[in-house]
Amino acid sequence: MFAGRTERRDVPHEAGAWIEFRTLSGAQLDEAERDETRESLKLFTGGMDEGVISAMQKAAETGSAQGSKGAERPAATSYARSTLIRYGIAAWSAEEPCDDEHKQLLDSATRDWAVSVILEMNVRPEGEGIGSEQP
Repeated sequence: MFAGRTERRDVPHEAGAWIEFRTLSGAQLDEAERDETRESLKLFTGGMDEGVISAMQKAAETGSAQGSKGAERPAATSYARSTLIRYGIAAWSAEEPCDDEHKQLLDSATRDWAVSVILEMNVRPEGEGIGSEQP
């Protein structure tokens, strides 16, 4: 019902290391999706006119807000990894503080694994919707 449930997992490629993850709010997932859309548009629109870019951003955000089914992307590419990491990691076994600055310094293997855990905890698998029968 509410975000914030935590779950501690051992880092599979770092003996003795663990990360504690938290479930995200709907607003945090929306932010991660918007951040990814903005980043994708920046790459795509490199030399385009600002008015065209603005219209594309508005259309993308409107489509996202309406639950548009257009060209579906896999969940891992639908959300900005840095935003998921910022909100989804609650604590870790490392000596460094678990703050936004240090979260951005995770090596790529740990970051990618952490993103997969965050998505697993927060994103409903395709085909599983509201009203799905539960055992």
